[in-house]
Amino acid sequence: MKVVIIGASHGGLQAALTLKKLNPHTEVILIEKRNEISFVSSGVVLKMNQLVDTLDEVRYLTSEDLAEKGVDVLLNATATTIIPNKKIVVYEDSNKDIHELNYEKLILATGSNQFATNLTLPSKDKVTVFKSYPSSVEVLEKLEKAKSISIVGGGYIGVELCDALKDQGKEVHLIESADSVLFRYLSKEVSSLVEQKIIDSGIHLHLNESVIGFSDLDQDMFITQTTNEEIRNDYVIVAVNARPDTTLVKDFLDLNTNGTIYVNEKMQTSDPNIFALGDVISYPVRNSYRKSFIPLVNNVVRSATVAAMNVLGHQMKYNMTQKTTATKIFNSYIASTGLTEDEAKFEGLEVESMFLTLPCQLPFLELQEEVHIKMVIERGSHKLIGGQLMSEKDITQSINTLSLAIDKETTLEELVTMDFYFNPAINQPMGIISRAAYEFLINKYKV
Repeated sequence: MKVVIIGASHGGLQAALTLKKLNPHTEVILIEKRNEISFVSSGVVLKMNQLVDTLDEVRYLTSEDLAEKGVDVLLNATATTIIPNKKIVVYEDSNKDIHELNYEKLILATGSNQFATNLTLPSKDKVTVFKSYPSSVEVLEKLEKAKSISIVGGGYIGVELCDALKDQGKEVHLIESADSVLFRYLSKEVSSLVEQKIIDSGIHLHLNESVIGFSDLDQDMFITQTTNEEIRNDYVIVAVNARPDTTLVKDFLDLNTNGTIYVNEKMQTSDPNIFALGDVISYPVRNSYRKSFIPLVNNVVRSATVAAMNVLGHQMKYNMTQKTTATKIFNSYIASTGLTEDEAKFEGLEVESMFLTLPCQLPFLELQEEVHIKMVIERGSHKLIGGQLMSEKDITQSINTLSLAIDKETTLEELVTMDFYFNPAINQPMGIISRAAYEFLINKYKV
C-alpha cells in the first residue's frame, strides 16, 4: 500500500513510524513544507532554562532517521492541491517545480497555522508570532537584547516564557484577555496561586486585557496598547492559540463548525481514503456533549496511532480525551485533567467541588511538602469530573491517575478505598488522591 502523509510534525511522524512498524512493506511518503522536522515548540523554554545546549537539539527524530526506517521524506515541499477523485497530491518543491504524487491512502497532518492578527505591527523585528523553529530562533535572539517585553497570551507557553525570563533583569508584561491565566485548564483557586507567583517574581500581570494596537514612540521603543493601558516595549511575543490549517481540503471535505476537519472515531474523513489527525481535527471530551479543538501533543500522537492502524485495516477507535496537561513553572509542578468547574457547569452538569491543601509526608519527617488539589465531581453520582494539582513536589504522575479515574467514571467512594501504596518515608497511609476524596466525603456527610 502507498500512503502519503502531508505534514511531518508530531502527528505525521507518529503515523509514518506506526505504518512502518505494522508493515515494513508499506510505502510511506512524508511531505513537509519546512526544511526541518520534529522540533518541539516549547524548545525555546528548555533552552532558556538551560536544559539543552542548543535549540536545534530539541528534536527526537531527523529525516535521516526516517530514511533508515524506510520512510521517504520530501522537505521544502509544499502541498498545493489535492485531487481526491484521482487520488493525487500536487506539491511544489524548493525550486518552484510542480510535481504530482499518487496515493492509495492519504493522511492529513497539516496541524495548525500561527495566529493571524489584524493588528498593524510596529515592524517585523519588534513582534514575533511564536510557534515554529524559525520563530523560536528569532525569539531567543531578540530576547537577549530586549529590556522591556510583553508576552501576549497567558496559556502554557506564555506563562513558561515568563518563568524563564523572571531572573534576567528585564521588565516583563504578561497580557491575557481572560480573567485568569491557564483558564482552559485551571480553576480559580489554582490559577490564583499561579498568578501570585507571577506577581511575586516581579512580572507585570495584565488580566482582562486585550492588545488593540501598537504605536511608534521612538527608534527602539514602541507602545503596546491594551484595552486598559499603554505599555512601553522594545519587543513583543505573541503566544496565543493557533487555528487548524484546512486550506487544502476545505472545499471537498466535511468540516466542523469550529473549522476543524470532521473525522469518525477511526480518524477517517468524509472521503474514506483520507484520514486526518492532530491539530486539524476536534476531539471527543469526556463529560462534554461536543468535540473540541484541543491542540495538545498527547492528543496528536494518539490520533496518529489510531489513523495509522485503520489505514492498514486494523480496527482501533479513538478514546475520549481528558485534556491532561502538566508543567513546572515558578518552582511548582502544576497539572490538570478533565473539566474545570466552570466548564462542567457550561456543559449542563450539576457538580460539586472542593479545594484542599494537604501535607504529603507524615509530621515526624524533616521534609514537609504540601499539595494543593482541586476536585470536581458530579452531584449525586459522585463521579470524578475534573482534577488539578499544584505543589513544589513532583506530583505530575498523580494527574495520570486522576485522568484514568475520570475515564473509568470512578466515584469518590472508590477513590477513598482504592489500593494505593504507603511508605512512611515517602507519604501518608492514605495517599493524596484518597485523602482528598476522603475529606470531600467527610465534608459532605458530617453532621
